[in-house]
Amino acid sequence: MSHSLCAISVVVAWILYQWVLFRITERKIRHIPTVGPDGFISSYIAAWMFMWRGKDIVQEGYAKYRGTPFKVPSLMTPNRWLIIASGETMVKDMQRAAERELSFHDALFQMWQGDSLTRRLADKTWENPYLIGVVRGPLTRNFAARLDDFRDEVEVSFDETIPKTDDWAPVQVYKTMIPIVCRATNRVFVGLPLCRDAEYCRIQETLTVHFFTMTNVLSLVPVALRSMVGRMLTKFPLEHARVTKLLSPVITERMNMDERYGSKWEGRPNDMISWLLDSAPDNEGFKSAEDISMRIILANMARPEYITPLRAEIAKVVGELGWTKEALDQLVKVDSVIKESSRLAGILALSMQRTTKEDFRFSNGVTVPKGFRVAVAAVATHGDSDIYEDAAAFNGFRFIESEEQKGNGPRRSISSLDPNFLIFGGGRSACVLTRYYYILRSPGRFFAVNEAKAILAYILVTYDIRLPDGQTAPPTPFWFGETRSPDIKAQVLFRERRVN
Repeated sequence: MSHSLCAISVVVAWILYQWVLFRITERKIRHIPTVGPDGFISSYIAAWMFMWRGKDIVQEGYAKYRGTPFKVPSLMTPNRWLIIASGETMVKDMQRAAERELSFHDALFQMWQGDSLTRRLADKTWENPYLIGVVRGPLTRNFAARLDDFRDEVEVSFDETIPKTDDWAPVQVYKTMIPIVCRATNRVFVGLPLCRDAEYCRIQETLTVHFFTMTNVLSLVPVALRSMVGRMLTKFPLEHARVTKLLSPVITERMNMDERYGSKWEGRPNDMISWLLDSAPDNEGFKSAEDISMRIILANMARPEYITPLRAEIAKVVGELGWTKEALDQLVKVDSVIKESSRLAGILALSMQRTTKEDFRFSNGVTVPKGFRVAVAAVATHGDSDIYEDAAAFNGFRFIESEEQKGNGPRRSISSLDPNFLIFGGGRSACVLTRYYYILRSPGRFFAVNEAKAILAYILVTYDIRLPDGQTAPPTPFWFGETRSPDIKAQVLFRERRVN
């Protein structure tokens, strides 16, 4: 048999195998309506189209099938199909589901291409993700105690990055905010002086972008080739080694002090390194510089009519309570503006991604078989006029007004879980590792929200800001798959605040 005939035979056998798998998979979910083509070849083409029209395809399905699941072809899932839920009842069904039914951990492993990018480095991280407990517990509890340090780093970073001048100065928001947030976050994670180390910050800033770019790139590669391509293209092992080299002296010294004096010694830093050491299982492999550095890497992943009332609220609250966690909790107008901005400019078309660990039955009777990815149509929900009055318009105080109309007062903050507000997902895994990918690189919805409030409050009391001349709205974002990417060249004008 000639080599060419042998190659043709292999290709035909592979296509036949793929066709059989497709038919078996399609038969399991035939009862769930499809948005777009559902044939063997046509669905593959549609899965590629989802990478460029994902948001529009999800919106189309939401309009047709709101309240019942629908499926779309997707390159982002192992079996080519993504099941999308919508409607308050179905969201609550998913929020109530246990990890053994709908797995956040398994979905995250798939989305982050764990087998292809980080498996060899991060086996323990995936198998025992105790970082989740640290984010839910010590990180959230200790923000108040670390707020002064956080705000100090914000102030120093802004002073170095955006000088206070009398003239308007153009600032590229993307390139400016990433290092500021990175430094402030790592002031809490690893403390001084490492949070200001140029090489450490460079790695943390670039690695997250590279990581999520690679997950999208690998989704376009056939499953059988992803591991090989991932090893060829990823910077993760090299950058992880560099972070470990920088962190090793700090972690080793901390571990030596803990061994000598116990974990309560006087002067022990109250930071992410200590929290991870305290929470790590009693296994030497989980208390190494390599493991701790891996988890720290994972943990890092303008409207003028609103400025005056926001400044007034900040001045009143901070004047009474100072820069405290209690003050941040009472910045309800700031909270509402951030929440409304997130509603209209959410970075993900889908939220609450889970993998079914067993057949999962929604309360409307529809069953999703074991082994399928399920998600919620977030952007479509946020733009639903039946849920939000005049949904396409920005109303910065929308969430204060809606609560006051109910007679409840402005109590539902952005971090409150709501089946109709899906930035942070919902249920037991709500935003455990969710990031504002390009602006807020921090885990945990409470930590992220408090970061956002503190940074926005600092900007408003320190600077005047406006859009460049001739520009009345932010630049149009670019969607790839289910992810919204900002215009990295977008500019805002800053100058030192002029107090009348």
